Amino acid sequence: MKKMLMTGLCIAVLAACSNDEKHEAHENHAQQESKEVAPLTVDLTIPEHVEKGKVTEIKALVKHGQEKVDDADEVMFEIIKDGDSKNSVKETIKKGKNGVYTLKYTFKEDGKYNVISHVTAFNQHTMPNKEVTIGTVNEEHHHAGMIHIMDIKAEKDKETTLTMHVMNAEGKPLTDASVARFEVKSPSGKTEWVDLQESKLGEYEAKHIFSESGKYTVTAHAEKQPDFHVHNDAQFEVK
Repeated sequence: MKKMLMTGLCIAVLAACSNDEKHEAHENHAQQESKEVAPLTVDLTIPEHVEKGKVTEIKALVKHGQEKVDDADEVMFEIIKDGDSKNSVKETIKKGKNGVYTLKYTFKEDGKYNVISHVTAFNQHTMPNKEVTIGTVNEEHHHAGMIHIMDIKAEKDKETTLTMHVMNAEGKPLTDASVARFEVKSPSGKTEWVDLQESKLGEYEAKHIFSESGKYTVTAHAEKQPDFHVHNDAQFEVK
């Protein structure tokens, strides 16, 4: 009788332990799911018919998971005409309404425009783009692709992350670039070459330490066979 009683107690204890383990595993799984980072998404919209000389509303709907975001860290629209990224127009919209950030813009000349919405929020960055053709396009203006250099905020003798986004002629992320590097010119005239590695689709980055304070110039280079070769310049200051 005692043996049967002891056996029953052991079975009850084992069952309780098993239930506790299952409950704990379920809680851990739920906690893990809650820690997963919600994606930052941007839906860029441009009217189907755009006329030269008339105001056009360009909109970006920003979401973090299912939540609409009205206070993103940055929403900047960049408009590039005929692939001339050096003379692009950049407009920042500070606040959204129901997650929508609106830029009122007038296309003043015929050409092929690349419209990019640079959005940063919740430690994430995304930059969807769309092309707009106004009037008759001169085929001599060939949009080979583009590079966007992320803002560089650096302090002397401290490690800084350098990042650039590269897109092909169709406005899609350029992957597996054979060359992805920064040509960095210091205030004293010294030139350094910094090789970047692809961290995400079309995104290349590297860590670098600047040994001087002052104004720097950086030229970003991206190459891929057979004929992709694009560069872009930017200036920044090291404190």
